[in-house]
Amino acid sequence: MTSPLKFFLRKVQVINVKLLACRAGVGKQKLVANVKCHKSYLTGIPVCLASSELPPFLQDPKIATLTLRVTKKNMPALIIQWNDGGFNDVPTVPFCRNGVPGQTKLALIAILVANGAVNHSNTVFTFPNGQALSTCEQAIPAWARHQAGVPDVAFSVQRLTTYTLKDQIDIEACPFIFNQNR
Repeated sequence: MTSPLKFFLRKVQVINVKLLACRAGVGKQKLVANVKCHKSYLTGIPVCLASSELPPFLQDPKIATLTLRVTKKNMPALIIQWNDGGFNDVPTVPFCRNGVPGQTKLALIAILVANGAVNHSNTVFTFPNGQALSTCEQAIPAWARHQAGVPDVAFSVQRLTTYTLKDQIDIEACPFIFNQNR
């Protein structure tokens, strides 16, 4: 039997997914039940995305709650859905990309942090400004980027940016952040 507190927490997390969808809904003419939507700064009409229109991993209540909590003041942000298979491509050396010790997810996270990212639960990384995010992206080592025949280190990377005074956010896919060789 689940406690009433767990039931309430789950309800709040589901509402947070809807709220994240609402904050990302600029330009969409949809309303979400039980969530106060922002008015578009262009038309003044309340707008929201349906929760199902968010990228799949942002529909996870825990990730949505974390994202809402850490992005209130810290923007822009990257949300990374890691692919552990990308770090386990050599069975004899587990958790190391290409079987090389030191080429791990934690090492890659340390590189992000050393180049200006603030780590939130190894999933959400916030930056003081867009230039810091760009500098960090340039610092990603070649071993973490796409390699033929090797799974990528991330399934999905999303960039969040606040661009209005009403805390609306723009969510954009960043499919090339780990896939371009530089």
